[in-house]
Amino acid sequence: MKSKFTVKAMAYMAVVAALYAAATFSVAFMSFGPIQFRVSEVLNLLAFFNPIFAPGVLLGVLIANFFSPYGLVDIVFGTGASAIAIALILVTRKIMGINGRGLFVAALWPVVVNAALIPLVFIIYGGEGVTLAAFLPFAGSVALGQFVVVMVFGYTLCRVLMAKNPNFIKFIENINA
Repeated sequence: MKSKFTVKAMAYMAVVAALYAAATFSVAFMSFGPIQFRVSEVLNLLAFFNPIFAPGVLLGVLIANFFSPYGLVDIVFGTGASAIAIALILVTRKIMGINGRGLFVAALWPVVVNAALIPLVFIIYGGEGVTLAAFLPFAGSVALGQFVVVMVFGYTLCRVLMAKNPNFIKFIENINA
């Protein structure tokens, strides 16, 4: 049986991981914290078009979170939230196919999952008890940032590419290891 981790596949993973980490660090002031606009989150949508990019995105998240001011808590919860969101993106791709509706649903997953899990990073790190009063403001701010980055920017960019440059999307879909 052929291994999925060929040199070519690892090269794609490395490039995507580096892009994610570089994009996160380039705007670090708004990539970490209760109010965050982590522009690198747009890369989650690559997994919708081709699952080969999923490990690279997760590796990029892990690398970025190693330098998070929230330490191990962000490494565990942040990377875990991304893993769940990407798994749901892949399930959406499989069930709905690669189309506008599927992309819309896929783009919602990082918003929903991060809004549900990332507030725990701030609450645990801050030593506050996990209460609804502590959770809701963080969930709202994380959801807003994710919505702006992934839904407004990422979804719109992907839809424009799907409509105006379908050859680019086909190229992304057909990359294989």
